[in-house]
Amino acid sequence: MKNGNRISETLPAADQQQVVALAQQLAAKLPFLITLRPEERRGLRNLGFDGVPYAQAGLDAVRADAGFTRRAFDLPEFEKDVALLEALREIRAVLLPLVQKLDDTYRLVGADVMVTADDIYEDLRRDNGETAAVQPALLQMRKRYQYRNGSDTGGVKP
Repeated sequence: MKNGNRISETLPAADQQQVVALAQQLAAKLPFLITLRPEERRGLRNLGFDGVPYAQAGLDAVRADAGFTRRAFDLPEFEKDVALLEALREIRAVLLPLVQKLDDTYRLVGADVMVTADDIYEDLRRDNGETAAVQPALLQMRKRYQYRNGSDTGGVKP
């Protein structure tokens, strides 16, 4: 490999299945989670670094005296929202570092695999069809560069 094998680990199938099952259990415990479309995400007010204390201070003020608010105020709903925000913040604090490590490890392993696969592709191209058994793999690998370059020649070097 050109850059060396920067990670060398295995994940037994049983462990992988257990992690997936645990993730599915987590998802089942949070059935209200949603996925925003990019335009929805852009249009939302950002919570920011100090958003939770800001919201908590607002809740404390309304609990002290709701008479100052400019509109009818649904205190139980706001309390529920602030409590959910706090609970999700704690869950995120645990999951985000794990997801970051997962993403970084996936990316590193992917980079290692792609460097080696590029070496294999070059060797296959140099073979010039002399080894019939590897031709299906060459055709499959060539598709990546045909697609990426909008070319039908497949003779593009990686």
